[in-house]
Amino acid sequence: MRESLALIIKVAFRNLWLYRLKSTVIAGLLCMGSFIGIVGLSLLHDVEHSMQDSIISSVAGHLQAYSSKAKDDLALFGGAFMGRADVGTIPNLASLRDVVKQNTNVADFIPMGSDMAMLGRGNELDETLTSLRGALKKGETDIIAQRKDELKFLFLQLERELTERAKLSADKELMDRYRADLNHALEPDFLGTLNALDEEKLLFLDTHIAPISGEKQPIYLMYLGTDIQLFKQNFPKFKLVEGEPLGPGQRGILISYKVRETQLKAVVARLFDELKKRIDRVRVPIKGDVENERAAADLPKQYQQILSSLDRHKADVLSEFLKSIGIKPKSAELITGLKEQLQEFLQVDDTNFQERYKQFYAQIAPKMKLYEISPGETIVLRSYTKSGYLKSVPLKVFGVYTFEGLEDSDLAGVMNITDLITFRELYGEMNEESKKELEAMRVASSTVVTDAAGAEDALFGAGASASVPSVDTHPVETKTDSKKKEILHIKPVISDVFPESEIQKGLALNGAIRLKDGSKIKETRAELNKLLKEAGIEAKLVDWQEATGIVGQFANIVRLVLIFALGVIFLVALVIINNSIIVGTLNRTKEIGTMRAIGAQKSFVLGLFLAETAITGLIGSIIGATLATVFLFTLHIKGIPAPNDIVSFLFSGPRLYPTLQWNLVMTTPFVVSLVATIASIYAARHAAHVKPAEAMQEKE
Repeated sequence: MRESLALIIKVAFRNLWLYRLKSTVIAGLLCMGSFIGIVGLSLLHDVEHSMQDSIISSVAGHLQAYSSKAKDDLALFGGAFMGRADVGTIPNLASLRDVVKQNTNVADFIPMGSDMAMLGRGNELDETLTSLRGALKKGETDIIAQRKDELKFLFLQLERELTERAKLSADKELMDRYRADLNHALEPDFLGTLNALDEEKLLFLDTHIAPISGEKQPIYLMYLGTDIQLFKQNFPKFKLVEGEPLGPGQRGILISYKVRETQLKAVVARLFDELKKRIDRVRVPIKGDVENERAAADLPKQYQQILSSLDRHKADVLSEFLKSIGIKPKSAELITGLKEQLQEFLQVDDTNFQERYKQFYAQIAPKMKLYEISPGETIVLRSYTKSGYLKSVPLKVFGVYTFEGLEDSDLAGVMNITDLITFRELYGEMNEESKKELEAMRVASSTVVTDAAGAEDALFGAGASASVPSVDTHPVETKTDSKKKEILHIKPVISDVFPESEIQKGLALNGAIRLKDGSKIKETRAELNKLLKEAGIEAKLVDWQEATGIVGQFANIVRLVLIFALGVIFLVALVIINNSIIVGTLNRTKEIGTMRAIGAQKSFVLGLFLAETAITGLIGSIIGATLATVFLFTLHIKGIPAPNDIVSFLFSGPRLYPTLQWNLVMTTPFVVSLVATIASIYAARHAAHVKPAEAMQEKE
């Protein structure tokens, strides 16, 4: 047996060399299969782990808990239509937390709730008036003249808008008042004589004219309410990039870096950033690309945004800088000349963009209001509560945060983080402080509280004649039986701080569960479900992949696509191998007949052909594994750049640095060789059944 096996191997090597062209083709196919298998499966492993790290270490944790009565599935990064999902509530947060933390594998429980809110904003008139006020204080005549021209232009626009609004409005008195105020502001003497600080005129513009224009197009912000301290401790990708963090028991908000860069940044800067990203990351030039050409064409139109941020000193400095780089004004007047310079500076193409980008951020950006919101400022969030009324909450912006490695991700970077108490206010749940305040208001105003069943009697029955004073947000005069005059002050009071213990008392919509051993997700989930059932708590648990909705299925989709591609490649390769062996068998019929005639058994011929395929497969797949190792090692050093924001989320950063999976390198050659050998059985059996007499006949 040993001698026969040795002979088969010797003859197999001799035949491989003799038929080296065929052997090279088969070895090349198996080399390619081995290379693709190792590289593809290694990349899939890295992408899965990177995406898992992105999700678990940013906001999801290993498991998420939410109400079992939820009408919709929990989707932390939004569902298919990014709508407002109904995931129910966890009314008794403390009970759920206590049960969950009974499990020894649970590291922590982080309460959460996410929703959408509108950002209260001013309008262009407000910004121009603020700039005018500053110029009047400094006596900057050129800037004053520029701002007054801007106001006249805005007033004329507002006049045309009022004409259209009056056609639709039923409130004729309000429209007439707006028209009268605007006509007063358009009188030549009103702005014409406004060359010094005149608070009476400025106040009129602030309170009578600016409100006519309404607010800017609202910005919708997704916000996540949570226990900030627990959040920072449990999500290592959290990183503060500007400002300060919220301290324990502080109300406030942390703005997402991505949101600030894409929604709250000056348009001129956003256009520069958009071009920079596409040119550097995607390697797409300006010329010939529709999106880049559009952005480049929009840039010169943004000169006004820069001008409106400058005082005279900054305008002088900027004009001199533009002169120093060869952009000279045509007009001697400062503002007009600077306008011409900026329009020329903002005309970019492939030859000057990189330099203009650097000059913009070095010389222009520091002189203008680059961001609409900055740390230290107060914003107003408006949200419709669960009861359907509009709730407004003022919040201090403490800082700007990001998830490290996911700065450019639209998926992980859309959430702004606020404290859980503020989330409850916007959601419509009243805390103890608000309840006490409401009760005090009720008592002071003699308000009658009744249930739904008694509402009709209270309004239209015997109690209907009772006098109930109105409630307003302004001081209200009421008369008591003693004829004393009282002033009732009713106003919302939202404290800037709150007791830390209050976080654990109210509701949450969901909660993240961090595990000590993340490899035991399934076991821990089963154990927690059992504990929750025993405690009578109506909550369901989902893992990080389910909790992120369609985003969490990316890994499954990528895996299926890759496995399908590898399957097709292997199928094609095996068909080619099988056909090659069959053709080779037909060409070697005489040789086979000779071996059979001198005593070779069918088993010997069968073993010979299988050995040839096995040796060819082993050599080819080892070469493929070696090439894959070198290739992955190179990628590990250089990294694979993410072409867009979605891929950067999958890569858990702007680049993916693949790691070599040695188990794949060691096993793939043997698996490939084995599969190829099995595929060649049919052809080998065909060769073994060649009859010696027929094989040795001369063909005419």
